[in-house]
Amino acid sequence: MRLVWSLLAVLLATSLVPLFVTAYALIDINQETLESATREYQLQVAGSLASRLDAAVSGGRALLSAAVTAVGPKIGGAPAPDAAAIRALLTPYLSSEVVVLRYTSATGTVSQAGEARGLDAGAVQDACFEAFATAVAAASPVVVPVRLSPATAEHGPRPGAVIAAPAGRDGGGVFAAVVDLTETWTRGVNDVGADYALFAMDPNGGILASANLKPALADGTYRRLDIVERFLATRGGIKEAKPVTVPGGGLDRVELLGASVPTDLGWGLFVLVDRSLAYHSAAEMRSEIYRWALFAIALAVLAAVLAAGLITRPLKSLVDGARSLARGEFGKPVGVRSRSEIGELAETFNFMSEEIQNHIQRIHSAADENQQLFLGAIRAFAAAIDEKDPYTRGHSERVHRYSVAIARHMGLGKTELRDVTVAALLHDVGKIGIEDAILRKPAALTDKEFEIMKRHPEKGSHIMESIPQMRPILGGIRNHHERWSGGGYPDNLTGEKIPLIARIVQVADTFDAMTTTRPYQRAMKMEAGVARIRELSGIVFDPKVVEAFQEAWVAGDIKPDLHPPPKVVETPAQEAEA
Repeated sequence: MRLVWSLLAVLLATSLVPLFVTAYALIDINQETLESATREYQLQVAGSLASRLDAAVSGGRALLSAAVTAVGPKIGGAPAPDAAAIRALLTPYLSSEVVVLRYTSATGTVSQAGEARGLDAGAVQDACFEAFATAVAAASPVVVPVRLSPATAEHGPRPGAVIAAPAGRDGGGVFAAVVDLTETWTRGVNDVGADYALFAMDPNGGILASANLKPALADGTYRRLDIVERFLATRGGIKEAKPVTVPGGGLDRVELLGASVPTDLGWGLFVLVDRSLAYHSAAEMRSEIYRWALFAIALAVLAAVLAAGLITRPLKSLVDGARSLARGEFGKPVGVRSRSEIGELAETFNFMSEEIQNHIQRIHSAADENQQLFLGAIRAFAAAIDEKDPYTRGHSERVHRYSVAIARHMGLGKTELRDVTVAALLHDVGKIGIEDAILRKPAALTDKEFEIMKRHPEKGSHIMESIPQMRPILGGIRNHHERWSGGGYPDNLTGEKIPLIARIVQVADTFDAMTTTRPYQRAMKMEAGVARIRELSGIVFDPKVVEAFQEAWVAGDIKPDLHPPPKVVETPAQEAEA
């Protein structure tokens, strides 16, 4: 799996990195192009709608001018026509956009043709009064923008304008035309997608009409947009398109693209769209890139797994062979057939394994020879010690046999068994330093002589401690005369403080001493010796060692010596003592 991840990383780096770098570079270029195209489109939409509104107002102004020219002289004549006559004179000049024509005399009498159906009568009346006052003051035609009806939940406000013109010197009154721009506005809005928000604004910041206006622009927020503030500041605005941000904090900020185009009347036409919508095709490109990236990842994973399998199968065979070699399974060939470098490596590995096996076999043979030589030397050394006393001839070898039998029943390992063997054979090596007169005395020892004899464990330990390889068995030599409950020598150790080898050798040594004839005692029968050992369990001997001794005895692993030492002729005094 580590190789799979490494190959996968390389494949992904060589496939995805160029893909993403190239794709995102193209997306950045595409985004700039899309943004430029969107701004251009917004300017076209706003300019087209502004032209339509200007044309509609110009048409209304033309009709009003025609009415003033035709009807004005008749009103100023004598006798003056009444309201019904004036209405009849104005009616021919009504149209689909000029929905109301009215004449207001100098005395304030109003004569009106047409009806403002569905329109806000108050808004119409106010606009007419404003236009009347402005036209009188200016003594020339004026146009007053007006919101003909308030906004509803389904539709925005209806845009309109009131055009007023003086009747002339003779009439002294004012003609006014109410122009409904709803149809013109609706046709312009229908040509634009629902993603675009549009609104028309008078120079004072009042909304004349709107479509698709976002909730984020409600409550007058639109007035704080940069392009709107610029329009209000310039009192007529300039033609521009730029990114704008809806004021707000944190996640509520909305990024837009906005366009502003002024009309000939000084109104402002604004077109807004979410910036993200302008990048819709770029977003689709990203989605497409991600799909191709997922495909590339899947392909890379498949290629990595297949490539890793081709590489790791022979490598796994080599690894398994190396582990077998580490476990000591030499000569086991690695079955890799390949002409590649891995196949050559496998052949070299097999050759190395074969050579190591041969070398290890030679080492084992040499080690076995050295081990036999070592143990033979130890046995010869122990036999030489036993030869000093005819009563103890063969003692070390028997203690060795008994100790090994006990150790095996205690479940000790190969190394521990070897240490027990050497310690048992050399447990009395310290007797080399004891005078022969004491060692070969054919009678019981005096207290002084016994104290000298008790030094042989220390002497033996001292003799062997100069050999580093003998250090693990020094405890078996030094402490094989300790007692489980205390009172032994030379260190008066108790319990498990006594080295385990010493506790094993102690039982074997004592049992052999009980079952062989000595100057101061006759040999016990082996059954009696076994019983005596059990009696001393927990007092002199370790109960666990005694238990293992008992198991070895029952199993027949502790047997009498087939070649007992020659019988020593006892003196009458010795026979009597025995």
